[in-house]
Amino acid sequence: MGWEEQVRRVVPYIPGEQPKQKGIIKLNTNECPYPPSPLVKQKAAEFQTDDLRLYPDPDASLLVKALADYYGVKEDHIFTGVGSDDVLAMSFLTFFNSDKPILFPDITYSFYDVWAELFHIPYRTPALDEAFRLKKEDYLCENGGIIIPNPNAPTGLSEELDTIEAIVAGNPDSLVIIDEAYVDFGARSAAKAPLGLWISMKICWWSAPFPNQGPWPASVSASP
Repeated sequence: MGWEEQVRRVVPYIPGEQPKQKGIIKLNTNECPYPPSPLVKQKAAEFQTDDLRLYPDPDASLLVKALADYYGVKEDHIFTGVGSDDVLAMSFLTFFNSDKPILFPDITYSFYDVWAELFHIPYRTPALDEAFRLKKEDYLCENGGIIIPNPNAPTGLSEELDTIEAIVAGNPDSLVIIDEAYVDFGARSAAKAPLGLWISMKICWWSAPFPNQGPWPASVSASP
């Protein structure tokens, strides 16, 4: 199959509706009903626009150090990207490269299957149960990797860490990604789980900074 034919087979990602009406806050796009902190406003006002002439630090060293200190991990365990979809793409390319199908829920973030199709990654989508929850037994099988959004997008439901831990513990030979893009809306972060478990089970997780913390979007991936 030629490259053009393959590209034309990929179903494009379609973003959610962006309402034209003012006064609407979209939690599913991580919009925030609150304004930035006064410190953010101060830093934005002090920003030297002349610096935009220069190439930024490719390692995002200041950000990486701050994140490593905050999460209690090593600096070389932090990966920064231009938005969460960039981090997703790099993660799919790096970790999901076997002939076995990767697993993610049938109702989930709609970019997962786009990247899988684009990168020729086989995948399978176990169905959620009647309450829109994961059925952990569906993930205790041979696979090429697992990615689970927690909380789930678009259902908004979060899984208990016991469920996440059971899936991770049952897949010692696979890499499990917990996508925590919406964790600030109430879910418990897998980063708070016992560190020893995540090291032994090779967990990888990431989070997107809460909106309005700064003037530029960024996403991070971190692994204990």
